Amino acid sequence: MNHQTNGQEPCRLCGLLDQLCRSHVLPEMAYANVIDYTSHPRMVAVRDAKKGKISETHHQTGFWERLLCKKCEMKFSRYETYAAKHLLNAQLTPPTGSASRLSVLKVTDYARLKLFFLSMLWRVGVASGDFFRGVDLGKHANQLQQMLRTENPGELDDYGCLLTRFLPERDVPVEQILIPPRTTRTHDGHNGCLLAFRGFAFQYYISRHRIPTGVKAAFLNKNGHLGICWMRMRDIPPLRDSWNRCVAAIRREAKPNSA
Repeated sequence: MNHQTNGQEPCRLCGLLDQLCRSHVLPEMAYANVIDYTSHPRMVAVRDAKKGKISETHHQTGFWERLLCKKCEMKFSRYETYAAKHLLNAQLTPPTGSASRLSVLKVTDYARLKLFFLSMLWRVGVASGDFFRGVDLGKHANQLQQMLRTENPGELDDYGCLLTRFLPERDVPVEQILIPPRTTRTHDGHNGCLLAFRGFAFQYYISRHRIPTGVKAAFLNKNGHLGICWMRMRDIPPLRDSWNRCVAAIRREAKPNSA
């Protein structure tokens, strides 16, 4: 059955027929400092495949697909604006001393930031592009869709997100590293999904049974507290191989051209 009518298609979120927007699968802010608009547009995108490009030179505005109608696009834009101001563009300071690697960010709107997290997870789950082939949410895609349609952020452990901020590296701009999202098994045995961009890793917990107390305490809660773990990217096991290949690509591109 052809659902297209005069160029209109069903919105992947609300289901209504409309002219669909060019929706970024990852928020546009994910590409800040990754795509250099002032010179040669480039992003450092590390693929999981053994064979394949490490640097992408053709996605000048990031990865987008026609997913959302204008109304739903504007809804997601409000979440992204809030997250940009209060998280991704916030001046975050690593904890001092070696006793703790965890800091706590206080935000005023639990629902808006949680819906931002949920919207990212849903988008990478429904995207059809090759960059997102490592994500399979199964039945959870429909559950996330329903939560987003009704703007229901759920409880703190409904698709809770464990957030890690990468510690700065001397010769590698960690903010320029973009890793293909993938479904994972967390270190404590849960089904999850891992995203990494803009100097952050977003480890989602898809299953919610027996989440360790310490992990759950770091999830964004309704009091507006969000735990942020500070680590070197190379020390995160699921990202270690990507780190090694990405660093090699960055250093190779940084070498001056020989005369």
